[in-house]
Amino acid sequence: MKPLVIGLGQCSLDILGQVDNYPELDEKAELNSLLVQGGGPVATALVTLSRLGVPVAMAGAVGDDDFGRQIREGLIQENVDCTYLMQSAQSSSQVAFVSVDAQGHRNIFWHRGTAHPVFSERLPGLLSDSVRILHLDGLHLDPAIAAAKLARRQAVTTVLDGGTLRPGSEELLPFIDHLVVSEKFARQFIGRDDPEAAIQGLLGYGAVEVTVTMGRSGSLSMGKGLSPILQPAFAVGAIDTTGCGDVFHGGYVYGLLQNWPLERTLRFAAACAALKARALGGRTAIPTLPEVESFLSSQDEQQTPEVIG
Repeated sequence: MKPLVIGLGQCSLDILGQVDNYPELDEKAELNSLLVQGGGPVATALVTLSRLGVPVAMAGAVGDDDFGRQIREGLIQENVDCTYLMQSAQSSSQVAFVSVDAQGHRNIFWHRGTAHPVFSERLPGLLSDSVRILHLDGLHLDPAIAAAKLARRQAVTTVLDGGTLRPGSEELLPFIDHLVVSEKFARQFIGRDDPEAAIQGLLGYGAVEVTVTMGRSGSLSMGKGLSPILQPAFAVGAIDTTGCGDVFHGGYVYGLLQNWPLERTLRFAAACAALKARALGGRTAIPTLPEVESFLSSQDEQQTPEVIG
């Protein structure tokens, strides 16, 4: 099937380990379990969409190393089209080391690798007639801006996963329709902890809707002409929060494809993220559509979005 969503951005190999408690400096800690699987914000969002039944494609770059081979194979196994996932000669792939403690907290050490996507002549074919949404993370800024400009010309909806406000990010923002950013991004943007003020500022770049994800505190969203919407996080027995934000993005994009109201999209995305936290790894417990629907039907009204004001 031709893709409805194409993602351009990070794909990595995650090496995850569980510990009872983090060791002190210069001490050792034995891992209770060890897992190696694909990761990365855009790549994991696409895996989420694929498990929800949406045809997707990945654009980006991996190195010609063993990590790159594992990244590509992991995506193909999840039915992600890798036609535009380039392999850069004599380059290294992105890799992350993730430690997770008994409470589900995590520390991440990552290396972006040296592989860099360069589309140039292939760019016009990136957004086929079937593509409705372009999902970006902005790590590779120049290709992201070029793709977002192309999407704007072709009336393809753009979504940005803003994890960190990097130099030059403001150049990309005017071409984004839906901004879903982390608390860190919002704080860097506004210079203080004030998600609502950050959202109001980000809306000034022209986005239709802006959401700030806040971990256990849920998410806060605003759109043009809409009052702030607070979506609580769902309570689950969290094992590992790695990838929860990425999966939230996948659920959010799914809601866009269904043309749902923002409140319904946020609730669905929050459920996807909560269910992901059930197991170690950013992809292990990503739910299918029936799992999300069953989970939502079992929840009470306490987790419904709250319109503020």
